[in-house]
Order: sequence, then C-alpha cells, then structure tokens
Amino acid sequence: MKRILIYCFLLLLPLSMSAKKNVAVIKPVMSAEEEARFLYYFYEAQRLFSHKEYNKSFELFDFCYRLNPNDGMVNRYLGDFVSILVGVPQALSYYERSYQLDPKSEGIEERLEQCYYTIGDYKSALKMCDKIAKKPDTEAYVAWHRYMNYGSMGEYKKAIKVLEDYLKIVPYDLRFVLARVTLLEVTNAPAKKLKEAYEYAMSLDPQNVVIMNNYAYFLATHKGDLKVAEQMSQYTIQAEPNNPTYLDTYAWILYLRGEYLLAEMYIRQAMNMYPNGQIPEDILLHFNQITKKR
Repeated sequence: MKRILIYCFLLLLPLSMSAKKNVAVIKPVMSAEEEARFLYYFYEAQRLFSHKEYNKSFELFDFCYRLNPNDGMVNRYLGDFVSILVGVPQALSYYERSYQLDPKSEGIEERLEQCYYTIGDYKSALKMCDKIAKKPDTEAYVAWHRYMNYGSMGEYKKAIKVLEDYLKIVPYDLRFVLARVTLLEVTNAPAKKLKEAYEYAMSLDPQNVVIMNNYAYFLATHKGDLKVAEQMSQYTIQAEPNNPTYLDTYAWILYLRGEYLLAEMYIRQAMNMYPNGQIPEDILLHFNQITKKR
C-alpha cells in the first residue's frame, strides 16, 4: 500500500505541472511492438481491476502510463486510484486530461462533476451536469447533483426549483421529497407550504421516524396540533429510545402541553446522551426553558 501511495505521488507531479502550463496533448509515437505491449498490459490491468486486485492493477496501469501518458482511459483509471488513495482533488488533473483526450470515455463527465463539486468549483460542476443531461437516463443523477451544487452555493430557490421540476416527472422519489422539505425549512417557507410538504412525505413513508420527528417538531413550533405531534413524537422514541434528537422533540412537546415534570425528565435524558458535555445549543435552550417551570 505504501508503494502505491508513492507511485500516486510521483505520478501527480508531472501531470499537475503540465496541466498548469496548459501544454498541448501530443500522443507519443509507439512502435508496433510497444503498442502491442501497451494493449496487453492495459487489458490485463482492467481484468485485475474488475477482480478487485487493485495493487497489481495499479502497477500495470502505471506501466501503461509510462508507455503512453496521453491515453485517455489510462488517465481515467489512474484518476480513480488517486481519488481513492490520495484524495478526489488530486485526481482532478487526471480526469481533466482523460476528458481532453477521450471525452466519450464512460463515466468521465460524472467523475469530473464530482471532483469539481468536492473542490468547491460549483459552476464547473453545473456545466458538467449540463453535458451529462444530454445522455439518456440521467435525469435523477443530474437533478440531484444540480440540487447539491445550487445548495452549496446558497442558491436555495434554484435548488428547490430543480427538486420540484424533477418531482413533476417522478413524484414518488422520497429522496427528492425529503430534500425539498429540508430546503423549505432552511428558506423559512410559509407554514402552509411546509405542512403540505411534510404530509406528502409522510404519505410516501408513514413509518419513517426521521420524517415523523421533524414533522412533530414542525407542528410544535408552528402552532400545530400538539396532540398529533405528541403521538408522532412518542412513536419515534419508542422506535429509537436512545436518540437524543427525538427525546428533545418529545420533551419540548410535553413542555408546550404543560407537562413540565415529564418534559424535564426527557430533556435530561437527551442531554445525558452526549459525552463530555458536548450538548447542542438548541437542546440547552430547551433545557433552560423547561427547568424554569419547575
């Protein structure tokens, strides 16, 4: 493993430097014997990779790279190795070179998009999403990654629109439904719209304790039906009795219903779940408010 890491580091140097200088790609001229040898080791490296023999596979791809550093597929595979062993940002130059050499290489645009997202280059990631969108059956991938990029940029309205546009096509995709609820919370959407979003999420997955807890807390903090909120919250702590978030929600609902002693018992239980006193601020605020009523 150490040797592979050293290989990765050495390989990064010339490619990163050439990328910075924007050197034109010049494919080396290989003899027929060298080309045959290159193809043999390349296909053997692919075979080893498919069998998860990564150490041997890497050594052969490294050898192929030394024979021909401007082969698109070799750069893509080396990018994958570097991404896993060193880090996604360090793999970017390989993926960019691979895309430059072979833009039709399978999965290269997705790899580039994820690299750009990881390093915070959201505009480049979104441009790559636009390219990926031209491929068949990529609607879910593109919508999700556009949402992630817009959300990371703080452009929440655009992120919500992406989610809602996709949900018009696939209205039952719970992942998108929950992401939309989260963004509506973040953007302080009108209570009516949030309530409808929560109820729709509950209709898709009525036993989901995460949705149930969040909806119960929403009802408690938006002057909703506290009896319904208590029932849902009680269900969540029965399902996960050691979850401090659920205990906190239940304690707060009990407090709002005037059951102060029970509320204090549950909020203390929630606080005890955190080691070394690293208690979240919202739970401390609830604790202070609840204990005032003793």
